[in-house]
Amino acid sequence: MLNATQIKAGHILRLDNIIYRVLKVSHLTPGKGNAQVQADIRNLKTGIKTNIRLRPMDTVDNVDTEERAMSFLYQDGQVYHFMDPVTFEQTELHEEQLEDMLPYLKPEAHILMLSCEGEPISIRLPDKMSFTVVSCDPPSKGSAGNLKDATVETNAIFKVPMFIKPGDVIVINTETGDYVEKG
Repeated sequence: MLNATQIKAGHILRLDNIIYRVLKVSHLTPGKGNAQVQADIRNLKTGIKTNIRLRPMDTVDNVDTEERAMSFLYQDGQVYHFMDPVTFEQTELHEEQLEDMLPYLKPEAHILMLSCEGEPISIRLPDKMSFTVVSCDPPSKGSAGNLKDATVETNAIFKVPMFIKPGDVIVINTETGDYVEKG
């Protein structure tokens, strides 16, 4: 059991016998009234996203998951294929189960496959991942702190500093989508 204030993005929770993945958590402390924990969660069976509000003293059921190192192989329509690098066993997950992580999936990316009761339910990405910039505006100087859009090899768009140019390797924080450093 987890106290509501201990919930973090990425946790797997069971609410009313349904398994959810926490997408985002914020702590609300209004001027009047009691504090609340608000969380965006996704049903791992249906893919439906919803929002819950909990009091700080509320508890939720944290689901124990098994983690297994896997590599992303390829996408076939809405099905994503992963492989265990040791046993070569392949596992499939559907797009709804991965929606928030799709911009980070590139071939041969190393991830952790999360399983609950023997059934794969989601993945966990590394904290930071490197991507090659495919296109962006030309580099410019003298505008410290400004950001521009850069498209990487997965067709995802991230905000990067003005000095980045096509061909550069950048490191992105997978939890927030923020630029970390030039790789």
